[in-house]
Amino acid sequence: MKKVIVISAVALLLVVGGILMTRAMNQPNDIALSDRFTSSFLQEDIKTDEGFHFFESQNGHYSMWYPEGFYLQDESSSYLSKEHYEKLNFFENESDANGIERHFQIRYIGERTSGAAQTHLNLLLDDSSYEGEHTELTNDTNQIFYGSSYKKVEGTDVVTLSPSEHEANRYFALVVNHDETRLISITYRLNCLEQATCKIDTKKEESFFETFINHIEFR
Repeated sequence: MKKVIVISAVALLLVVGGILMTRAMNQPNDIALSDRFTSSFLQEDIKTDEGFHFFESQNGHYSMWYPEGFYLQDESSSYLSKEHYEKLNFFENESDANGIERHFQIRYIGERTSGAAQTHLNLLLDDSSYEGEHTELTNDTNQIFYGSSYKKVEGTDVVTLSPSEHEANRYFALVVNHDETRLISITYRLNCLEQATCKIDTKKEESFFETFINHIEFR
């Protein structure tokens, strides 16, 4: 009887080990999973589309689809979590073949009064939009305001140009729950390294950003 138990236990360990090894082999070298701080927020047992992981905020008030290849910076200037406020900065692990580095900044703000959403939207539009241009949409749980622009430096000035005439390198969004008590402000930057081609695939970036902002849920 003891031999049967031992053999069964060994067989179980082999099966579990095989599953874990297969899972590890099937996963790319993803900084989101290998970085200890970033991975602590991810739940791999919850399904998302390819290219994303399921992310649960530290304060428990929202979840989102977190993109592969990005790490969450664990520094006081980049990360802060409180009951009604959370700030996140996550960065792409390395630049792509065109010399583009990507960066998200997320701010969660809770327990807001009606009208606060408009204030935060105005701040986003002033900072990131081209002449206030943006799109509005509503899904089952949220209202979303989003848009893009092209920014470049001319001398000491930062000039904002139309995304319809240039490849957008700035994206922004405000996600608000229907009673306007909770909101998330998002900026997504594509930074061009010096002496790089920096060719942007606009359709791919738009699809990526829209997928991201459409999978934010408040709790």
